[in-house]
Amino acid sequence: GGYGYDSHEAYYAAHPTGVRDYASEKPVAYAAFLNYVSSGYDGPVVTLSDGMCRDTHVGDLLACLESWLYRNMGPPAVSGHPWRMGRLDLSRNALSDGSVTMILERLKTLDIRTRRLILDANMAGVRSLTALVEYVWNCPEAMVEIGLSDNGVQIDAESGTEDPISALLRCLYNHSSYPWKALTDVGGGRQQIQVSPLVLRLGGNFVKSGHLLLDRILDKGGRTHVRFLPTADTHMSDGGEEFLAVFMQGFEQQRIPGVGAGAPAPLALALPPPPNLQGQ
Repeated sequence: GGYGYDSHEAYYAAHPTGVRDYASEKPVAYAAFLNYVSSGYDGPVVTLSDGMCRDTHVGDLLACLESWLYRNMGPPAVSGHPWRMGRLDLSRNALSDGSVTMILERLKTLDIRTRRLILDANMAGVRSLTALVEYVWNCPEAMVEIGLSDNGVQIDAESGTEDPISALLRCLYNHSSYPWKALTDVGGGRQQIQVSPLVLRLGGNFVKSGHLLLDRILDKGGRTHVRFLPTADTHMSDGGEEFLAVFMQGFEQQRIPGVGAGAPAPLALALPPPPNLQGQ
């Protein structure tokens, strides 16, 4: 529901800082939400997947999440710490492009920093990806996993026009917190930089000739600074010169544009595995 407003957007425009406590306003709904909240290694985990969060539930979800964070972590302005989550899993809900966009915009507005954002098997499109770029760029802390496989992103890399996947990769390249790096002792009093690639799932969409898109990023960023890794395993970096390290899980598997859009469709190999997948 829109809480007396014409739309969820109108509600959030009127209450940008969460001045209403949903837990008190709708205690039954809030109590139900608590069943899907758990603790994880990286922080709180919210799992509302497999049809548990449809488009009509998104406003309630965001209100519940905000109330839970406020009650359990306190207002960031008072605690001095931003709201952090280990994982937000909203996969397999058939959420529309507009709903996914709303979720990402709200995460950005509230500065909720989540380590893993799982949105696989929804209907996110270009608008959602654009909102994702904004969220990632404005979040000072690195994520470790972003799932957007089996959605509705339609991109023709052969056209050479600007696209949100390239924009996201450029955002990651220029972001000071990516890739995640740590100093590791290797013996003999020596240390090396250990790099953990971001797991980015964009397979099962409608990306035509995606290898061209990745090749352009490699050419512009330089193969010393850009690496598309074949696994999510951490690795030692030579001199820490990597600015982009990503495991593009399943990216070579795309649905054919114009076939099965808006409905489940069997995956087809619409592009070959990207050449030069791992930078030298």
